[in-house]
Amino acid sequence: MTKHIGVCWASTGWFGVVLRDGDWETDHFPSVWSLWKYHSDAAGILIDVPIGLPESARRACDVEAKRKLRPHGRRICYAPVREAVYEGNLEAAKETNEAAGYSIQNQAWPRVPRVREVDEFLDENPGARDRLRETRPELCFYALNGHNPVADSKRTDEGVRRRLALLADEHPEATAIYEACRDRYMTPRYASFLHSEADILDALAAAVTARRSGENLSELPARTDPPRDERGLPMRIVYPSDVNQTRLSRLDASHER
Repeated sequence: MTKHIGVCWASTGWFGVVLRDGDWETDHFPSVWSLWKYHSDAAGILIDVPIGLPESARRACDVEAKRKLRPHGRRICYAPVREAVYEGNLEAAKETNEAAGYSIQNQAWPRVPRVREVDEFLDENPGARDRLRETRPELCFYALNGHNPVADSKRTDEGVRRRLALLADEHPEATAIYEACRDRYMTPRYASFLHSEADILDALAAAVTARRSGENLSELPARTDPPRDERGLPMRIVYPSDVNQTRLSRLDASHER
């Protein structure tokens, strides 16, 4: 069976939603290596972490993503430069990154070890580069919401409800998956596995996006050949496209010709 996976960092490991044809499962992986060990046969894996690190400036994909999410652009953090990612503490990382013209946000620092982990994994496993790709859940919700940011925070009941409704329109089992994960993982036994229900929504958004292909997917920046970092990793963010909008754009272009 073909499987597609969405993954996000959740407290003590990577939380993943695995979608197969007519089936699904969820799991918690201590490292991206363990994720790959069990799912290297996946058709696609979308992960909520920067892939492809800049040397001296903000990534174009981050700049464009923040612009699309205005006035909620703070939901996207700029990827640090690679040298900063490999610093040992926040003070040194900030100093290194500020030399590139921007700082590392304090709330982004806990994610830096995860950025380093995925960067090292892809350096050691080049065969994974075509299937392990970067996404941003809030950009996915933006696209599923008719190319409009979801105004309510996913930390609120209304924010959860609105995002879950978007996911349910995209996948018939989305509500069942969310409820099963909430009932299992939001309990004392699994208290260390997730930060909140938002982790479930994020992984599920990445998973339903991973199922898409062709004109049903878009990338930032919208280029055939995206910018690449010094290791050859593409600096791009994958998210759902609006098929009707794509077709209308093509019609407009044909009329102009």
